[in-house]
This record gives sequence, C-alpha cells and structure tokens, in this order.
Amino acid sequence: MELKQKIRNSANILAQTAWFIMLTILPITSVPVVAQLLGSDSVASPSILILALLVIIWLVPWIVSGKPLPYQTIPLLVFVCVVLISSALSFFIEIPPYKGIPIFRNDFHALATLAIGVCFFFIASTFPQDNGLLKKSVQVINWSGFIMLLWGVAQGIAWFGFGHYPNWMFRFQGFISAGTLYRQRVTALALEPSWLAHELNMLYFPIWLSATVKKQSFHSFRIWKFSFENLLFTGGVIALLLTFSRIGLLAFLLMCGYLLLKMHAWIVEKIGNKLMKNRRTKNKGKTHKRVAFSISAILVVVYMVTIAIGLIIFSHIDPRMASLFDFSLNKENSILKYFNDLRFGDRIIYWMAGWETFGAYPFFGVGLGNAGFFFPESITPYGWTLLEVRKLIHRTSILLNIKSLWIRLLAETGIIGFSFFIGWLYSQARIFVQKDNSSKNINNTLCLAGIFVLCALLAEGFSIDSFAMPYLWVSLGLATAACSSKRKSDLN
Repeated sequence: MELKQKIRNSANILAQTAWFIMLTILPITSVPVVAQLLGSDSVASPSILILALLVIIWLVPWIVSGKPLPYQTIPLLVFVCVVLISSALSFFIEIPPYKGIPIFRNDFHALATLAIGVCFFFIASTFPQDNGLLKKSVQVINWSGFIMLLWGVAQGIAWFGFGHYPNWMFRFQGFISAGTLYRQRVTALALEPSWLAHELNMLYFPIWLSATVKKQSFHSFRIWKFSFENLLFTGGVIALLLTFSRIGLLAFLLMCGYLLLKMHAWIVEKIGNKLMKNRRTKNKGKTHKRVAFSISAILVVVYMVTIAIGLIIFSHIDPRMASLFDFSLNKENSILKYFNDLRFGDRIIYWMAGWETFGAYPFFGVGLGNAGFFFPESITPYGWTLLEVRKLIHRTSILLNIKSLWIRLLAETGIIGFSFFIGWLYSQARIFVQKDNSSKNINNTLCLAGIFVLCALLAEGFSIDSFAMPYLWVSLGLATAACSSKRKSDLN
C-alpha cells in the first residue's frame, strides 16, 4: 500500500509539473524541432508534447478510474461522434485527387488535430480540482503572458526605434519559431502576427480583462494601485495594435462590445431615472420609456460616430486599409475586387470555395480535412486572377485550407456537425452567463473570461481554422473548471 501511495504521489507531482510547464510554453506556437518530431509544417506547438504526457499520466487514469468528466463536455462528445460519422461517410463520396495526397492519411491528420483540441479541453477542465490549483494555473498563464509581452516589446523597440532587427533577434526567433520577424508588425513568440493576436484574444485578454472589470487579481502584489492583470492588459492592448491584425482587433472589440452592451442598459437607466426624478406627469411609465428610448438612440449614434472615426484613423495608419472607403458597384466582381484591394481577397476566395463545397454536401459535409481536395473545382473564376491563389495551387504541394473555422465546419461536417458545435458553445455561454450573474459569485472572474472568449471567437473563427491551436480549449476548460459547484466562491 505504501508503495502504491508513493507511486501515486510521484505521478501527481509529475502531472502537476507537466501541467505548469504546458501553461508556461503556451505562447510559443511553432518550434522547428517540434515540427520535425510531429511531422507538421503548420501547428507545432511544444505544448502538444506535454499534452501527450498529461494524457498518459493523468487523463487516461482519470477516465479509467471512473471519475466523471464535466457535464458540459457532453455536447462536445456528441460533436466528435458526428465528425467521426462524417469522416466515415466521406469514403462513400467521390473525392477529387489532389497532387497525390493520400486521403486516408489526410483524414487521420485532421482527426488527430481535433483529438488534440478535445484533450486540451478535457485536461484544462478536470486537472485544476481545487481553487488553489486553479489560482496557481492562472498565475502561471499570467507570467507566461508577461514573458511573451516582453519579447513583443523588444521587437517593437527594435523596429520602431532603430528601424531594423539585430541579428541575435533573428537567431532567437528562428530557434523558437518556424516563422521570422515581420516588418512593422510584432509576432512575440508566435509564428506570425495574426497568431499572436489569436492567442491574446483566446486566452490572455479574457483573463486580464475579466480581472480588471471584476477588480480581482490572482496575485497578491500590486504596483501602486494597479494589479498585475491591469498592467498585463494594458501591455496586451499595445501588442495587439502592433500586430496590425484586423480580425484580431475586431475580436478584441467584440469583447469590449459585450461590456458596452451591459453598460448601455445601466447608463440608460441611470440617466433616465435622474431625468424623471422630479418630473410630474400623468402617464409616467410611457414617458419613462420614451426618455429611455431617446437616450438609447443618442448613445447608438455616439457609438456609430466613434466607429466611423476609428475606421478613418485605421485607414490612414494601415496601408492595407487605404481603400476602405473606395467601394464602387460599377465594376465587374466589385465586391471581390474591393476585398482584394483591402488585401483580404484571397481569404474571401477560400471562404467561397468552402461555401461551395458545403452547398454540394450540406448534411454531413465531405469529412474532416477533405475540403481542400475540392478547391480546384470550387474556386470562383475571379479567384484564379489572384496571385496567391495561383501560387498555392500550382507551385506548392500542400492542401489548401478554408482559413475559417465556421465555414470549415459547414464544408467538412455539414449543417449537422456545425449545429452540434454551435450548440456546445451556446451551452457553455449559458452556463458562464448564469454563473457570472449568480449571487453565489462562484469563480465569476473566469466565468466572465469564458464569455469574453466566446465573443472573440465570433471574429477569430474567420481567421483560424485549426483545432490543434490550444488557446480556445484551455481557456474554455479553465472556465468550465471554475463553474464547478464544489468550489469556493472567492479566488482571493
């Protein structure tokens, strides 16, 4: 018995160490050495290797011992079953050959990426079994984010301060990333600027913004009146702006938009009550509604003017947005040309190709990972005029991807798979909102963070389509863990 207990304790220590290491290296997205080990030329995060260890020493024993997974995983497991059915049915449809790429191997790779994402969620939602471990986990995430921001600041100072990167920065970036440093754009530890924006929006911003709004902190120290999360959030906003990621900025604004919606109702009620306080009228209820409607309409106008001013400023800062207000219907393929002028045309072409595939196989799709086989016959004629599209089709041996999670789900899993995935996200949103507004206040900081993740995903889903990116899964897993009814009500 003593030997078994020692083995169990050693396994728990090893699992906890691996868990913290995995959280620490999350900002690193694509290490070349890891890419060689995994045989991946895209997502090769070193955290995947640690995930494999955690699956062996933690997740499998957890499931085998009969311990339950969070009930929020049920819709996700149903989605996985639908994906398996869709992939099985894909063997009964005619999939066009593409440059000799084996269909079976491609299906296996796609299913493996989904399995990686699901395992990230399962471990993140079950491993922090108490508030102490949950708090330490967020602390590790915050410190890893701090290191990420430091490297991003160094890149910004080097480029915007001196106009170039020193050789040692290129060497270091080449060691930790398969990508390189970008001119005028910050990547930090990620493969490219848009990936940095993705990890900020899917993991770090939700925690930092939620802690700022809730006036809570996972750390005991403060710098003057500011918590660590306040400072990280400020630095993160600067880093996001320096990525010049348009989808990333939109995702961040959607998080802020959720707060604005909550504030809007409070402002309307506050101003309306003040205006009606000393006012005498026969039909006070109707008058109060008219006053509230008028205040709400004025605020909406203010929001629209603010957005317009922001777009004007952005169009002068980002060269890609210079033609933002130059739209005309007097051209052939005017909409596609407009997006191409915004240097967004190739993504629209990929989305349209995915939508075309969904239209041909609307129920179960063409199977996970198979949409790229249909690209040559699904690309719109205008798409063949774009240099990047022709280059990827004719000069590379890779299978093109849709570059949108939402359209990929439709094309590869059909309306059935898409509906179950959206249903899982909706069930998560309901629980997070309920817990966030609960009088019990059960870890509502992370519940609000979960809401922010889902808001940001609305936009990020049009930029990243890989299931192997860990940030969405880890953040939703931690929020799910925080929703456990067995936890204490306070993180501090």
